Amino acid sequence: MKKFVLILALVIFAFAIDWSERSTQELIAALKYEKSGNIPVILHELKKREVTMTPEEKRAYEEAKKKIEDAGKN
Repeated sequence: MKKFVLILALVIFAFAIDWSERSTQELIAALKYEKSGNIPVILHELKKREVTMTPEEKRAYEEAKKKIEDAGKN
């Protein structure tokens, strides 16, 4: 039972990070280096910001997203 509570607490903590307060550049960088379950949350936040991204940010976002997709296929 203690293990279950600990795992639940860790999952809640991981998703409790407020990614909306981070800059777009920080989120794109986090996509490149994040190795946990936060990737879907980061992708969701970046998708919401896609319309306001500069061309450079959009290019970096697409590259990072493609890298993640390619890694998932292997």
